[in-house]
Amino acid sequence: MLGNVSPRRRREFAWGRHHAREALRRLGFAPVPILSRGDRAPLWPPGGVGSISHSSSDCGAVAGRSSDVLALGLDIEDEEPLGADLLPIICSSAELQRREWSSNRFGPKLIFVIKEAVYKLYSPVTREFLDFQDVSVRTGDHTGLFEAEIINPEKPTSFGSRTINGIYLPFRGGILALAVRFRGA
Repeated sequence: MLGNVSPRRRREFAWGRHHAREALRRLGFAPVPILSRGDRAPLWPPGGVGSISHSSSDCGAVAGRSSDVLALGLDIEDEEPLGADLLPIICSSAELQRREWSSNRFGPKLIFVIKEAVYKLYSPVTREFLDFQDVSVRTGDHTGLFEAEIINPEKPTSFGSRTINGIYLPFRGGILALAVRFRGA
């Protein structure tokens, strides 16, 4: 399943699965192994949805009942800034012009973590790869809320919409973003 990966990566994988099982247990699910799909994404038990993320220092998981939540995407990143050379790869020209992230201590990494969370929500549902330029992000002014839009017209919608909402939260040593698609919303 993991192939030839480092011991550190194996620990991250095990901790991620541990947190996922704990999140499911808190929702009333019976203990089950969190297996992997062919692309190594978690395979959630019937009736459950979720997302797992790792950084070099943190690991987490979120889960929900599929009767309430259609899809979740979680990303956790360390606080090291992104190199300036990555800005045009991660940020669209509109995002670079808006510079909404400039007053955030994470700078453009805020856009990166949000787009990763959006990808983790979008890809398992659509089976499509999203490039950073396929998504445009707007953040609230220090509200911790974001709205991401799939701007590439060649990409399918996610549950009939091109907009994905979520939250971002700085914490000591890093930042996380959670993209959510609720049922009926």
